[in-house]
Amino acid sequence: MVKVSDIFEVRYGVNLELNALKLDPNGVNFVARSSRNNGVTAKVKRLKNITPLPAGSITVAGGGSVMESFLQPEPYYSGRDLYYLVPKIPLTDTQKLFYCSALRANRYRYNYG
Repeated sequence: MVKVSDIFEVRYGVNLELNALKLDPNGVNFVARSSRNNGVTAKVKRLKNITPLPAGSITVAGGGSVMESFLQPEPYYSGRDLYYLVPKIPLTDTQKLFYCSALRANRYRYNYG
């Protein structure tokens, strides 16, 4: 067993509200607490004052679909109650996908009830 914090920096996302953003089919992915579509719920217009979160990080839902975890292949913005993990050591995408599966497999420890 190893702690997530031994391998990843655990960070809180940018906490944006989708209803306050402008949709743009060519924009930046907006990742929320969804269990579908890699967590991507929309594409939104890039914001001048907020840098998208890094591609290659793992998103983890802290509410809603608790512990749904996805590797994000592109830069993205995040909704509320979403954490993201940045590796402290070099990891391949395959290794990151393993950690996504391991996090999901333990969601029963953190889910409601």
